[in-house]
Amino acid sequence: MKPANDSPVYDLAIPTGTGTAPGFASLVLRLRLALRRDPDPRKRELVEQILTAAAESEQQLIDQAERISELQALSTTDELTGLPNRRAFENFMQSELARARRENRGGTLAFFDLDHFKAINDRHGHAAGDAVLRQVSMRLQPIARTTDCLARLHGDEFVLAMPGAALDQAEARLGELVSRIERQPLRHGDALIPTGISYGLSAYDGGTELPALLRDCDRAMYARKQGRRTPR
Repeated sequence: MKPANDSPVYDLAIPTGTGTAPGFASLVLRLRLALRRDPDPRKRELVEQILTAAAESEQQLIDQAERISELQALSTTDELTGLPNRRAFENFMQSELARARRENRGGTLAFFDLDHFKAINDRHGHAAGDAVLRQVSMRLQPIARTTDCLARLHGDEFVLAMPGAALDQAEARLGELVSRIERQPLRHGDALIPTGISYGLSAYDGGTELPALLRDCDRAMYARKQGRRTPR
């Protein structure tokens, strides 16, 4: 026979056949339902306080996890264009160059720079310059495959890493796209802003170091820019 003064039994078991443990919200609900059968109001109040504190602690952990996720995304995303930033690009290339060494393969890196970007800022204002950078980044995105990494390094400098792409293939892809962008002036308010893009290409393989690769691309880009420079 069960003693008359036994405390109520809080049955928190999951119904047979579910095969899963209760989540925190489910556990809280079961406890609260069980508490309604407890005749001791002090016990009900104490357990309710504990549940409330536990719920608040869990929500704080959820909020912190979401904030950490947001900060991690911000740390690898360019705020202006939404593209990966320099940190994300360098992380990508470290993994890509290591993979190239393991698999004995290579690829091509492109370095982009807008022509006369300072003149755009001086003539139309920095808001127009920002708008140009956003529009250029959007127009460059279609050329990037899912295996590529298109990123904004700094200012008006962009890079596109193309794993597995040969130099001549990359040249054909970029030349056509850049020509199309340059034929279509970018609009900011009532102003139509012509935009030129110079780019340099350099192939890489498993023996390539990233700083040297970037220098080679920058030199190739600068040579192309000098070759197409005209008085304005």
